[in-house]
Amino acid sequence: MTTEEIRKELKTIRLYYADKAKMDAAFQVLPHKTADLVRSYAEVIRDAPLDLYRIYFELYVMGLTQEAAAEELNYSCEYVRMKNKKLLEYLRENISKRREAA
Repeated sequence: MTTEEIRKELKTIRLYYADKAKMDAAFQVLPHKTADLVRSYAEVIRDAPLDLYRIYFELYVMGLTQEAAAEELNYSCEYVRMKNKKLLEYLRENISKRREAA
């Protein structure tokens, strides 16, 4: 799995969390693969180091920009960018492993 594919999936996850209540209600009526995608990333991120977990939560669950996340976490913008890159690497490695094992 490439980093670009991870980024694309993260955009989908961010969109899901932006209106989670409506998405969940819609998926109850008409199932969608996004629900599985969100669950698979949640399984991977639960084993992540806490610093990467926090970045994932702020950027992709809460939907904050990197600048807003930096302010929320009392980090510099550059630190959040660096941690987001590490998060992408972590996700690429671990999602690929899980998908190969399945």
